[in-house]
Amino acid sequence: MQRFPLLASVALLCQAIVGAACAADGALSGVAQVMTNQLGSLSRIQPRGASQRVTVYFRDDALRIQFKDASGTPYALILAKDAPTGWIVGQQGGAMPVPGMRWPLRFDPEHPCADLGIFADCRRSDSGLRAGRPAVQWRYRLVNPGGPGMTRQGTMWLDRETGLVLTYRSKTGLEQPQQWDIQRVEYGPQADALFQPPDLAH
Repeated sequence: MQRFPLLASVALLCQAIVGAACAADGALSGVAQVMTNQLGSLSRIQPRGASQRVTVYFRDDALRIQFKDASGTPYALILAKDAPTGWIVGQQGGAMPVPGMRWPLRFDPEHPCADLGIFADCRRSDSGLRAGRPAVQWRYRLVNPGGPGMTRQGTMWLDRETGLVLTYRSKTGLEQPQQWDIQRVEYGPQADALFQPPDLAH
């Protein structure tokens, strides 16, 4: 199994993106173009904290994020539905397991704090369009880091119909800004192969 130098800090990424449980009902499937700084510990892009464009494929709770490192080498982060381990896969087929990893895809657009603890406080603050979708903005303050990006407080825009996180702004425990901006999203069926863990036997 091939290991990549850029994966040395994968544990830091795990802490940053352990996701809250999806609160919205029903299946969710599609592909999105996203600007985010959440993959910086893997991609090593400069300057530190800069956003990069990634492609996100999602289906229910399965996820595939395609990104490039600072040298332009492509990688994919694959989180299969209900799997205890995620995978970072290189273009040449090498892979590295990422135990206990989840990524928040959506929250209930009407009650986003419903499953985030008894003292969770979510307050609706605005509505409008984000990525061409009708959306609602919530300010959230949590006792535990269960918000987008494993944050305790910030703002998030949710697709009014699906609950997909279209945008969020917050900070890590070390006060580093975190951001996620979907530029374009298309809902629709996605191929099984996108979410398959790597076959390391071949």
